[in-house]
Amino acid sequence: MSNYYLIGTKYGDPNNKDIVPYCLQKNVIAIGFAWDTDLTKYYNRNERELEIILQNEGEKPSSIGQVKRFMQLVPGDIVALKGTGSPIGNTARLDIVGYAVVTERNGVVYQHDKEDFPQGLGHTINVEFLEHGIKRTFELGYGRSIHHIEDPERISQIFGLYASTAEAVKKLNQIARQKNLEEKEIEVSAKYLRTTIHNKIQQNVYDKLVSIFGLANVKMEEDFVDLVLQSNGKTILIEVKPYNSARQCIVEGLGQLLNYYERSVYDKAKLQLMIIGNKEASKDDIEFMNFITASLRIPFTYHGWEELSSKSCYALF
Repeated sequence: MSNYYLIGTKYGDPNNKDIVPYCLQKNVIAIGFAWDTDLTKYYNRNERELEIILQNEGEKPSSIGQVKRFMQLVPGDIVALKGTGSPIGNTARLDIVGYAVVTERNGVVYQHDKEDFPQGLGHTINVEFLEHGIKRTFELGYGRSIHHIEDPERISQIFGLYASTAEAVKKLNQIARQKNLEEKEIEVSAKYLRTTIHNKIQQNVYDKLVSIFGLANVKMEEDFVDLVLQSNGKTILIEVKPYNSARQCIVEGLGQLLNYYERSVYDKAKLQLMIIGNKEASKDDIEFMNFITASLRIPFTYHGWEELSSKSCYALF
């Protein structure tokens, strides 16, 4: 079963330093309390002993609680990286700058990274990053270094398809256990989440387009292209990406589309490029899209699946 966490990405005094680049280099998330103490033997066990050790290190009760929570993360847990949780004026603000899945690497989940920052990060948990270099903003307030998110509505709001896909895995594993099936349990990993979400969006978009334009005008996985739509004398090459951030979808998908465009057998004068992700584009994403469309001589658009699924979308194609 996956749990859901918010993890801070700033190391405070004196410079409130952003640690995301260093976490990406090492494929970890990190927390910096009790810096010099190796907590390996307390990972996911000996909670009372851990508390005593941290008290002896002079940590405050609030810091002790956060370290204890950090040391309970296990493979399959899903983490949202918090850029900031501080309000602007009287308005709550939560910026999410990335997502990751906790993983075991070489038999290890927790490691003590004791060198001075930035060579070391203090206490680290191995992860696989789902996406990063993004900014999703919510009117929510979460000020501590780590939060365990348990409210289903908040989980859905912050984690979206990552959470719903992980919950589907949980149900499949429960069914297998109840029926005494000998199949190996499905493990929640970054690769599994990305692949499953991609395939779900791809199939849903395909079904939607077929219902609008007819089976003969929509092709799936033709010459490696996720979807090809022929409509009104034009051909649209569509690449599906599984991310919440439109920017992340575009960064990863546009090179593929240009490769497909260059070697396409279709009339290039009538070709258009489209990327479909999970969410609609934010204001920052739209600025990036405007830069792309101004730079390309090829018609290019981005749409979120939530947008396409919630309304009649004939005009968008």
